[in-house]
Amino acid sequence: MSEFQDATRLYFSNEEVANYNFEKLSALNHPIARVNARHSSDLAKKASADEMSGLEPCIFLAKGAHVMLTMNLWTEVGLCNGATGTIIDFIYANNHQPPDLPEAVIVKFDNYKGPSISESISSCVPICPITITSQSLDALHERQQLPLKLAWAITIHKSQGLTLSKAWIDIGKTERIAGISYVGISRVRALSSCILESMTFERLASIQKSVNLKFRLEEEKRLDKLAEQTCRTIKERCNFSNKS
Repeated sequence: MSEFQDATRLYFSNEEVANYNFEKLSALNHPIARVNARHSSDLAKKASADEMSGLEPCIFLAKGAHVMLTMNLWTEVGLCNGATGTIIDFIYANNHQPPDLPEAVIVKFDNYKGPSISESISSCVPICPITITSQSLDALHERQQLPLKLAWAITIHKSQGLTLSKAWIDIGKTERIAGISYVGISRVRALSSCILESMTFERLASIQKSVNLKFRLEEEKRLDKLAEQTCRTIKERCNFSNKS
């Protein structure tokens, strides 16, 4: 079990993710910086992270925090959405401090292949605030924030598309979304690279009673039937064309 102490935790709910990340952040015993985004309007402040390309209105960071990039910056060298690393330091403009937005956060990335800002520490990159614009019916709304989030834990939903070296997975007491268990387990290349929180047989059996699963199976049958009809129609038209 000790080799999984640094494994990424995957949870179903945002609340579980937030609680675990805050617990790990507090355990660092470093000052925690609240970083507020800059907004061009009240509507921009109220916008969700999903509406602003993953930029959060407020994030909590500290030296030593395990973080993840939330957008692609330089994919050729590994600075892509989902890249993880550790915060080394903060750079603030003169006379500025938290909760002001820093000029940059120095992050040592795990799988970075580009030049480093530090001669003594490899793989160090300054991550600067990014500005995202969202358009409503009446105006443009901007948010400027660091494209980072704490990454000791993430939701199973947000982990889609990521490949993790190790994962500690809690798929929850019920299958609230069809296929969510598969999404979590498939984040690692081998089952030996993950730990699953204990569950009951009833938890697994309940998947068959899921309304979402029934709808999904019915939809798959409908699509299969439609595909068969389409293939049959194409075949009949080809045969008719050949006879002509």
